[in-house]
Formats: sequence, C-alpha cells, structure tokens
Amino acid sequence: MTKEMTIQDAFQNVMATRGDVPPKQQRVLAASLALFAEQGFSNTTTKQIAARAEVAEGTVYRRYKTKDELLAAVLAPFVSEVLPNLIEDFATNIVKRDYITRHDLIAAVIQDRLRFAQENRHVLQVLLTELLVRSDVREQLVPQVAPLLSKNLYPVLDRLKVSGELIDWPDDRIAQFMIGTMLSQLARGILANEEIESAGPMMIAFLEKGLAPES
Repeated sequence: MTKEMTIQDAFQNVMATRGDVPPKQQRVLAASLALFAEQGFSNTTTKQIAARAEVAEGTVYRRYKTKDELLAAVLAPFVSEVLPNLIEDFATNIVKRDYITRHDLIAAVIQDRLRFAQENRHVLQVLLTELLVRSDVREQLVPQVAPLLSKNLYPVLDRLKVSGELIDWPDDRIAQFMIGTMLSQLARGILANEEIESAGPMMIAFLEKGLAPES
C-alpha cells in the first residue's frame, strides 16, 4: 500500500506551487509549521524558526512582525488549499468505493482517518486548537469542506439509504455524527496523550448501531 502523504508534505507541495510565495518565505512557513507541531506555538521562538529555515532572523521579522502573523500565514493555505486537497484525496481513495453495507463504509472511513490522525497528531493539535479559538478560521474552512462532502460522501450515503442499509436522515446530519465522533477521539487522544486509534472498534460499533435503519 502506498504511504499516505502527511499534512506537512501536503503543505510544502502547496507552497511550492504558489508563485506568490518566494523560496525563503516557503522555508519559513514550513519551519514554523514543523516547530509549532513539535514543541507548541508558545514554546517556539522566531530564532528557532529562522535556524530551521536556514535564514537570518531579520528575514522572518521583515515579513512577519509577530508570531501571530506567522501562524495566520501558515493557516491561510491550510484553509484554502491543503485541507481541501487532502479531503479530495481521501474521498477518491476511500469514500468513493462501492460499499455494500454501512459497516463497510463506517469501518473504512474510521480506520483510515484515525490512522491519518495518529500519524499527523501534532500538526492536527495545532489546527484543532486554532479552530476552537478562532471563528475566522472556522468561517473560512466550512465553505471549503461542505461542497467536498456534498460531492463525494453524500452520494454514497444516499445509495446506502436506498438499499436499506442506512437510516433515512439528512446527509449533513449523518456526516456531522461521523465527523464529530472522529474529532472527539482526536481531542481525547491529544488531551489524554493516548493512542488515537485505540477506540476504533468501539467507534465503528457505535456509529453502525446509531446509523442503522429504524425498524
């Protein structure tokens, strides 16, 4: 199986294709993301970022006056390009398969996303923190994600509803319960410092029972 691209790899790929971001600035942003993930936003200094990016500290300050500006510059491409690209890849490789049962769909999605969360837990911790405290980031992200769900996940849900495998609820509600269950496990894994994948079987059983058709 081909190893899935990490969030940091996807971020660097997006940066490399943007003609409006000079190479030094790309290195600064990539170094910022890596260090924020490794040791936390508050524990990271511009001196460390400059050293990781192999630029002078003055180069960082000339473009970004504060660490908050740096964080905003890191988050912007995440919202507009990186996360939508990762979701599109996930949809193509996992969601769009010909699932016959709700168990097959739920198990594939949960197992894949928990594995992805475990491999990217430190970067996701930074993103989750900012999503919780910054309404502007949430407001930018939702319009990017909603069409991807409508295009890729909802047709699968509709097909399973027609075959009697899934409860006849609105697609956005079913997606909300699936995503919310995964996000809560991600938060627990980060806060309790436990293996994010550990609750996978329980989550699958919970969703399979909760989304079963009404008898």
